[in-house]
Amino acid sequence: MRVLLVGPHWDTGQWIEYCAEGLRDAGHDVRMHRYSQRLERPIGLWGRVQRRLKGPDRFNVARVFDAMRMDNLDVIRLAARHRPEFTLVLKGEVLLPETIERLRNLTSGPVVQWCGDDPGWFPNITAAAHLYDRFYLADPTYAPDLEPRGVTARFMPHAVHPAAWTGQDADAEPVDVIFVGDARHNMGHLPANRSRVEILEAVARSGANLAVWGRGWEKLEPGYRVREAHRGLTLLPAAAVARAYRSAKIVLNIHHAQMREGPNMRTFEIPAAGAFQLTDFKARMPELFEVGTELATYQDADDAAASIERYLNDESARRAIAAAGKRRVERDHTYAVRMRQLIEDSRHG
Repeated sequence: MRVLLVGPHWDTGQWIEYCAEGLRDAGHDVRMHRYSQRLERPIGLWGRVQRRLKGPDRFNVARVFDAMRMDNLDVIRLAARHRPEFTLVLKGEVLLPETIERLRNLTSGPVVQWCGDDPGWFPNITAAAHLYDRFYLADPTYAPDLEPRGVTARFMPHAVHPAAWTGQDADAEPVDVIFVGDARHNMGHLPANRSRVEILEAVARSGANLAVWGRGWEKLEPGYRVREAHRGLTLLPAAAVARAYRSAKIVLNIHHAQMREGPNMRTFEIPAAGAFQLTDFKARMPELFEVGTELATYQDADDAAASIERYLNDESARRAIAAAGKRRVERDHTYAVRMRQLIEDSRHG
């Protein structure tokens, strides 16, 4: 089947590439468009001249809107050439409703949306929601927000591309606990929220050997002990993250506040790396994992601290849970599985 796949170009992940691999594994002919990729290109001499003439604000705004305009046109051109039988949009916040309408005319089968974030953050996504034949959410609690638009959104959890995470090698320096992710208290679309900082600060003060990677930690006030555990702003690619995970006794997962019930990508990536996961509990986890057997959970900062102390002293439990979690994600939660579920549900559901 001819598939058009549209998704974001990220410096920190390869969501669209993983989905494309899952589709190709099933024998589909896939064409991809990574939107916002132009914004990663060097500005060049003429761009620097324009920035000086216009001023940085006018130049940057114009550059963003120009990239968005070209992304919409490129998607339409690609669909016109490829004539897809199935179109999948991963988030697609830059695509205008008019572009989705045009994709419907150029696609002989369903046009589907899989949104990993709160769609309410993105006016283009909500404005075009009713134009999709199916709308899937990584967190189902946002479905009622789309109902006034006549959209019945369905839950489709995140997944993992095992080949990107598997391996046996680990970083030379072992640690007790690792967390890879941004501080988030001063980032993103949400109000100030220091829950992630508070949990890791409690871990740092417990005396555990902690390693933290991500943005925002270096901006914490000097009194925070977690600053001392900060190793760097980024840790890429996935293979490097996997090696770091395998060097730790405990890989801590602390969800972004937007994930109210659905698990994040990290939930699937940690076990795929063969590492032991301790994560904050989400209501949809029992549908996807055997909690306590395939991953360990905590409810709040105090419970996290107690769980860390318990599992640091129970190597056999860590090994058993890590092995069981790896088996589960490789069987049930790969992108190949998700792509098959999306296509089967969209075409026959």
